[in-house]
Amino acid sequence: MTDAILLQREGGLLTLQFNRPDKKNALTRAMYTQLAEALEQADADSGIRAVLIQGSNECFTAGNDIADFLEQPPSDLDSPPFHFMKSLLNCRKPVIAAVAGAAVGIGTTLLLHCDLVYISRDARLRMPFVNLGLCPEFGSSLILPRLLGHAKAAELLLLGEG
Repeated sequence: MTDAILLQREGGLLTLQFNRPDKKNALTRAMYTQLAEALEQADADSGIRAVLIQGSNECFTAGNDIADFLEQPPSDLDSPPFHFMKSLLNCRKPVIAAVAGAAVGIGTTLLLHCDLVYISRDARLRMPFVNLGLCPEFGSSLILPRLLGHAKAAELLLLGEG
């Protein structure tokens, strides 16, 4: 377990909070693993009624920790980032996200797979895939146009601004 993800259970709510303020809550393999396991346990626990994912007031998440990602890139569908996204997609409990500050890359993509998303006025959603020479992940190029319309989705995905 890592202190980079704080778990708090209050009644039927399980809160998963990113806790790496020095790295703007950038996600590591260990964090993905802990998030996936927490979602799977919540899904199996009849006492958990909903899951809340949040960052800090300053930053939801800066996305992947690039150094960690480059050290051991995902090589198959069982790698920690894929395991987390499968757990999020398969969770039968409502998953709610509370976003303040920056939500970059996977930080924005994961929101597309939550049941409910609350975004503060200061939130900045950014999908810099084009700037990194990467394809958008986990269906975001399919889901965004359905949610936002073609023009807004193209702006987010093709301009890499935020």
